[in-house]
Amino acid sequence: MDLYFSYTSTYSQKVLLGLYEKSVPFNPQLVDLADARAHARYREFYPFGKVPLLVRDDGRMIPESTIILEYIDHRFQRGPQLIPADHEQALQVRLLDRMCDQYLNDPVVTLIFESWKLPGQRDVDIIDRATEKLGIMYRYLNDHLAGRSFLAGDQFTLADCAAIPPLYYARAFADLATVPQLQDYWDRMAQRPAFVRLQKEAEPYVRALMGGQKA
Repeated sequence: MDLYFSYTSTYSQKVLLGLYEKSVPFNPQLVDLADARAHARYREFYPFGKVPLLVRDDGRMIPESTIILEYIDHRFQRGPQLIPADHEQALQVRLLDRMCDQYLNDPVVTLIFESWKLPGQRDVDIIDRATEKLGIMYRYLNDHLAGRSFLAGDQFTLADCAAIPPLYYARAFADLATVPQLQDYWDRMAQRPAFVRLQKEAEPYVRALMGGQKA
């Protein structure tokens, strides 16, 4: 199966992290979203033009990071179980996944986009709102992690796949020092072999995205 992705895309990183955690083989298809011609060619293949996109061996396309990881978790019974079998636990994992996508990832991406602009062209109101949302999510995750090794309990899940990539970028905009349990969580996750591999592969692309600044 082929995975179309960009190393700078948090949602691509989310899927890569799940694949690496479960040691699932795939054919990497790197999409250069910054190259207009390359992006146009990709849109001819997949009209929505978004990454990540998984293409199964039978040609069926599976878009959207959460859906891709749900498919991977069901298809490959190895490594951590990303979606618990227990219904209540699965609901908690899916809730945390959505919260990380909407309330952690979205403001981080907004802050990245604003950081690309010249200082005089940045929208202060947008930056303030995104920073406020990020702070709220920091505090929520910090409180939620009390007594937990991972976001959903004592096992690595889809929720952690969703949290780690935006946290990777978020530290450039909001220090984790004021949320010690979230800081400890990040420090643990950053040492996992799957993330170490992902960071090593993605770092050159992330440095370019962040203007040479290490995330």
